[in-house]
Amino acid sequence: MPTTVPQQDRGSALGFDAAARWRAWAPDVRHQTVGCGHFMAEEAPTTVIAALRELLRR
Repeated sequence: MPTTVPQQDRGSALGFDAAARWRAWAPDVRHQTVGCGHFMAEEAPTTVIAALRELLRR
């Protein structure tokens, strides 16, 4: 099943790899670091919407 994992840039700066965790359950993972904090949909709505649309096309 296609899976998209958006990750805030603060988490990746601390060394947390969200995509690596998700690959254990979903091998078809697309990872994207989003330049924002914890509230991605509010802080970067255009980026989140684009990621969701791309996921739905897959």
